[in-house]
Order: sequence, then C-alpha cells, then structure tokens
Amino acid sequence: MSSRLRELVRTAPDWTSAETLSADVRAWLDRALQLLEELDPVEAGILQVHLQFIQDDTVRHGAEIVEALWRVEKKVGERENPSPG
Repeated sequence: MSSRLRELVRTAPDWTSAETLSADVRAWLDRALQLLEELDPVEAGILQVHLQFIQDDTVRHGAEIVEALWRVEKKVGERENPSPG
C-alpha cells in the first residue's frame, strides 16, 4: 500500500498551474480519495473537505491533499513495519 501512496504523491499535479476541472486532475483526485477511503477513513474525510474548496485556492488545498497522502503513508508504513518494542 505504501507504494501506491508514494506513486500518487510522485504523480501529483503541479498545483500552481493545475486545472482542477481537467479530466487528468479529477482522475488523480479520485484515485487519491479512493485509496484514502480504503486505508484511513478519517484522512479521506479531510481530503473531501479540501476537495470542496480546491477551486478557491488550488495551491493550498492541493498541498494539503498531498500532505494527507504523506500522513497516511507514514501510518501504513508503521503498521507494515512496526518498530520492536
């Protein structure tokens, strides 16, 4: 799962110039939401809030979406590779 999250982050649109209504950006956002719904419903809810307002401030909300992906990637990595303790 971590690899899917990293791939999404790697392929994130350039939020400074992204057209949030374009088919490519919408498809990326749909993949991000679907993956977060599978892995972390709380983060998926946060992502949905950012999706509601992404057209108002694409740079800010796009960055927050990528940050949510990083948070989930970290959580998944910790679950997949727990530290001895």
